[in-house]
Amino acid sequence: MWVGGTIALVFVGVPVITKLEGEARATALRELGGRWRPLGYGAIGVLVVTGLLLADDDVGDASAGFDAVLAVKMGAVALMIAASLYHDYVLGPRLAAQIRAGEAPTVRPQLVWVGRFAFGLTIVVPILGVALQQLAD
Repeated sequence: MWVGGTIALVFVGVPVITKLEGEARATALRELGGRWRPLGYGAIGVLVVTGLLLADDDVGDASAGFDAVLAVKMGAVALMIAASLYHDYVLGPRLAAQIRAGEAPTVRPQLVWVGRFAFGLTIVVPILGVALQQLAD
């Protein structure tokens, strides 16, 4: 849900919405974000809980390198969640406030960078999960 939904947002939802202007654009982004967040962050919660349960079975018993890859994956997950929260709840509202006030959208480059960083981690985390599975076998 998180990976597929994020890919759909990045390559389908946001590009279409950014072609809109003014209040229509703001409303569409707000609606899309409001509908996505409960699903996306709910999926993240499930992934974290199930990932910890699955990893617990193999910590210390798996092949060499498992614990190191697990630590990298846990760090990547933490960064992904932090970046996503910062993007959605700090930078997004800050950019919206700038636009509503008629100010230059100075926050937009940072919002885009943080979004791309979170997206990159969204792709890396499942790849690390496959590596962990290979090390556990």
